[in-house]
Amino acid sequence: MALRNYVGAFGHVVLDHLLTVPRLPRPDTSVAILDQKRYFGGTAGNLARAAARLGVRTSLAAFVGPDFPADYRAALREEGVDLHDLRAVPRCSTPEAWVFSDGRGHQMTIIDQGPWTEDGRLPVLRHSVRDVELVHIGTGRPAYYARVAALAEELGRPIAFDPSQEITYVYDRRSFRALFRRATYFFGNEGEVAQAMRYMGAASVRDLLRPVEAVIMTRGARGSVVVTGEGKTPVPAVRPRRVVEITGAGDAYRAGFYAGLGRGYDLRRCGLLGSAVASFVVEQKGTQTNLPTWAQAVGRARRHASF
Repeated sequence: MALRNYVGAFGHVVLDHLLTVPRLPRPDTSVAILDQKRYFGGTAGNLARAAARLGVRTSLAAFVGPDFPADYRAALREEGVDLHDLRAVPRCSTPEAWVFSDGRGHQMTIIDQGPWTEDGRLPVLRHSVRDVELVHIGTGRPAYYARVAALAEELGRPIAFDPSQEITYVYDRRSFRALFRRATYFFGNEGEVAQAMRYMGAASVRDLLRPVEAVIMTRGARGSVVVTGEGKTPVPAVRPRRVVEITGAGDAYRAGFYAGLGRGYDLRRCGLLGSAVASFVVEQKGTQTNLPTWAQAVGRARRHASF
């Protein structure tokens, strides 16, 4: 029987509050807010919505509170995201992030993790493992994901491991190794891949291939690199028309990568599609404000790089 979805996206669904201030406050001082707006966000929310718009059958596996906004749910449903595993946890609030920016590149973020602090009592969201072709493990608690990975392994589902910025403060050597050794793909930026190498005792990125099949390393404006047993494949960046806000570019890259992978493209072309999708997202404030369609992503990839 054919599986219902291509990817099960585990991770955060967050309400992002982006606030502009004249300067970041020092301790025991106050500043005025110049501008503020609420946006839909979270690593899994961003990935799922972007991937679904690109035609990827996507199941979203995340925990929110009973206060999860109806407009966010409607936006996900409108794109065709499978919301069976978007679970509201009683007596918890939906994760929120307050990002303060001074307009000069300095930021300060305050995060409420919501239900993710309750990882010991959170159920494994089986639909997003059992009924998908690929399990994407994003941000969240290592102990919870150990249970998800065990089910994925039992069912023969490949895992893409993508701890993002949490690699440095949620994981330690033991918890990271436990998940990394079960993964087929590993995603990270240059700093995150370097941290993975430290955890694994690897002298080079290629040494990480002993457990995984591919390391996909993003490098911002310098594009990305796909490392497999056949060697390193550089992937050029796809230039945006302008850069307004880079938050969410990594999630967009993964969505584009999966859009190619699910269609049987080689890994270099998957990377180009990832770069193309990310180039749209950085053009506007908000991680889900400027998501492209499949035709738009392919069109830009073809214009800016050999595709």
